[in-house]
Amino acid sequence: MWRGMVGVALAAFAAAGADTVAAQSGSPAVRPEDAGVRSLIAIGMERSATFRDLNARLEKGDVIVYVRFSRCAGGVPACLLWAPAGAGRRHLLIKLDRFGRSPDELTALLAHELQHANEVVSKPEIIDLASFGKVFGSSGWKHADGLETGEAKEISRRVASELSRAERDVGRERRSPWTYRE
Repeated sequence: MWRGMVGVALAAFAAAGADTVAAQSGSPAVRPEDAGVRSLIAIGMERSATFRDLNARLEKGDVIVYVRFSRCAGGVPACLLWAPAGAGRRHLLIKLDRFGRSPDELTALLAHELQHANEVVSKPEIIDLASFGKVFGSSGWKHADGLETGEAKEISRRVASELSRAERDVGRERRSPWTYRE
């Protein structure tokens, strides 16, 4: 689907940057940094049941996920970074490289990383970078750009398909002479 499928990168980000992002948050669990990221989340929520499910599961967990447009190490199009925990919650950062990618592709990449965040939620033993690497290393596979799981790869394919199908359905509705509108 995408060259160099997305991996989970292991790193930390500065807590000061996290405070700035938190001030701009909309959702308690998934916190977009700007209007562009909020737009991607809106696309996913509107057009993909899988994307909605990912977000709903995160809302029930103990993870805060910050999302921003930025480049990832290794040239991967998206990555999940580990951040220091605070106030009883684990903190993650998703970076999306938006350059040269459509909103649908970015939304599917975001879904991929949200699946990784859900994988963190499901493993309470992940409390820091070391435990993150240990757990993901045993449940997925390691490659040059980080760690990967089959579940996240499947989620990105499923969301891309749902987004494509929703777009085709909207186009079909626009063209149909039988569509009744008040």
